[in-house]
Amino acid sequence: MQFDLAHALVSAIIILGVIFALRKFGYEHEKGKWSWPIFFGVFVAMAILNLIWPYGS
Repeated sequence: MQFDLAHALVSAIIILGVIFALRKFGYEHEKGKWSWPIFFGVFVAMAILNLIWPYGS
């Protein structure tokens, strides 16, 4: 099994960046509540990353 550390680090940076950016723009619900805009933002960002740079390549 191969673990791609660079892909994992870039993924973590993108996920945290999307979460912080969407919270800054006001897409945050009460603490502990589910946030659909944040979920879809992270989903789209990760889909784009994996289209550009597939895991394990």
